[in-house]
Amino acid sequence: MYTAPLTIDFTSAPTDPIERLMWLSGAREAFEQQLQAEFQRCYFDARRTGRLDTALALGLHSRKRIMAYTRHENERRGRMLKWNDGH
Repeated sequence: MYTAPLTIDFTSAPTDPIERLMWLSGAREAFEQQLQAEFQRCYFDARRTGRLDTALALGLHSRKRIMAYTRHENERRGRMLKWNDGH
């Protein structure tokens, strides 16, 4: 598992505590969206390359969540794939 520290630049965050809290909330939402999109792409690629069982075995997300990720990514790409993989 990847364990290198993640560096986040807070230099553009407001110094006022209330404004900073609002800024941090928006930053967290933006980060979560990007993280979810990356999980979606990774699970899709794992399924596309026949390694979905390995991805499922990692236990990072529920099977239902993983299948939703692969479905959404397939739809985002124009429903290019018909899986026929038993999942």
